[in-house]
Amino acid sequence: MGTEDCTYERVGRDAVTGTRVRDAMVTSPKTMPADGTVADLRAMFANPHVMSALLVDDATFVGLVDRDSLRDETPDGQPARSLVRRDVATIDPDAPLAEAVAALDEHAERRLVVLDGDGRTLRGLLCLTSDRNGFCQS
Repeated sequence: MGTEDCTYERVGRDAVTGTRVRDAMVTSPKTMPADGTVADLRAMFANPHVMSALLVDDATFVGLVDRDSLRDETPDGQPARSLVRRDVATIDPDAPLAEAVAALDEHAERRLVVLDGDGRTLRGLLCLTSDRNGFCQS
């Protein structure tokens, strides 16, 4: 999900005190079935606001594919799963938002994948706006 032109309501970065990740995350991020293809990724990335694809098997998070990792020469029929990154930053929906902000700042990231305590079930995506002053919500 892209946050350059956030069209959702924003939660300000200054609202972190007492706020949980679940209060600021996108609860219905765009996902793609894990058995999708590179052609499916291209279709998803046709939307300029989509910066990454979250691959899922039902509700289980399989990994993430960044827009920049998709090369023109990659065959359309290639499995999307072959491009997935599993080593992405994640956080629990009940974590304090201040903890998420610290992690985003420390690693110069703008997105955190939100997983349940089981470490597998996708619950959302925490998206810091491009100006880093707030979070997009769904």
